[in-house]
Order: sequence, then structure tokens, then C-alpha cells
Amino acid sequence: MKRSIKPPRRSRGSLTRSEILTASMEVLLEEGVEALSMRRIAKKLGCSVASPYTHFQNQEEIIRELILEGEKKLTSDLKTAQKTTDEVYSMLNAIAHAYWDFALENRELHKLMFNAIGGKLYRQTFPSLPTSYRVFLETIRQGITSGEIPHRRQDYPSIARTMWSWMYGLIVLEMNEILRRRKDSDPIKEGIELFTILLKRGGPLADRETTKEFIDRSLN
Repeated sequence: MKRSIKPPRRSRGSLTRSEILTASMEVLLEEGVEALSMRRIAKKLGCSVASPYTHFQNQEEIIRELILEGEKKLTSDLKTAQKTTDEVYSMLNAIAHAYWDFALENRELHKLMFNAIGGKLYRQTFPSLPTSYRVFLETIRQGITSGEIPHRRQDYPSIARTMWSWMYGLIVLEMNEILRRRKDSDPIKEGIELFTILLKRGGPLADRETTKEFIDRSLN
């Protein structure tokens, strides 16, 4: 019986930064966040555990690069969704569905971006505003500027935060199989329809402005 011959280990000099990142992403997608380690990455590459350190100081640096790659893809998906329509509420619906699809199609990557360890690195990587969130924020601001969302301009950050938190929460519930919903229902569509009704009403801030304008006109 012939013994299987193991391929020789790859030397440090034969590895590239791109190869290490590709192998890391494969480990993440195939085996999950919990399996992502230098040992598993080295096994995937067929090299020693020390070899990836030629290009990366530590595992944290690799995770940062994977987070950047995830953010790039998510932002691209949201921008594509944003361009499918000119009507702001349809735009918000398309963006929300794009985020939902990204999360469910890239579960482990999404988990890496926003779990306890990855979430901390995500905030450090994007100390101001992530590019994906900016797409959503700009859409809300555009709706207020056009008058489709009858709220004050300074209200757009709080509106965006509220809707983004709702989307993220819904996604996490779905990914953890906690979300209870009717068969064939679309929780994103249902939520956007409710937000549309609420936003079109204008809210108390808009009501106060309308009342002031009415009083001003009556006095003149």
C-alpha cells in the first residue's frame, strides 16, 4: 500500500498578501468566524503558522482587511439599490432589501463585521461614518431636501439611526432564527411601509412648524 505524499510546505517568500487574505476569507466563509485563526489560515495555504506574519503583524490586521472588503461590497450593493429608482421611499425599500440580502448571503462575513470582536475593530476602522451607512444617511437627507420626507433637515441623522437600527435588528433576529413571521411574508417591505406612513405624517416637529406658518399667515 502506497503512502500518500504530503506536498511540501510553502516557504514564507512564496506567499503574497493577496493569497493570505483570499485564504482567510475562504476559512471564514467555509468554516465560520469561530474557525478563523492563524493556524487554520496556514493550513489552508499549506505553510507554517509563522508564514502569514511576513505580511501581517497579527490576526487582528487580517480581520481588519476582511472587514474592509465586507464594507466595500455592502456599500456597492447599497449604491446599486439606490440607483434603481428616483422616489425616496422606493429607494429606502431597495436599500433595506439590499442590506438584508447581503447579510443573509454573507452570514459569516456580516457576523465578523458586527460581532463582539469584529464590531470593535469595525468602529476603529471607520471612526466617523462607514461608507454603507453614509448611503442610507444621504438618502434620508435627500428625501428631506426634496420635501418627500416632511421633517426638518436637522432631523435626518436621528431618522436614519432609527431605521438603520431596525434593519440591523431584523437581520440579526433572522440570522439567529428568532424572527417569527408568516409564511412568504416580507418583513423588510412591511417595515418600510410602516416607516413610510409615519414619515409622511411629518411628526410633531413638522406639525409645530406648520402651526407657526399658519399663525404667521393669519397675522399678516
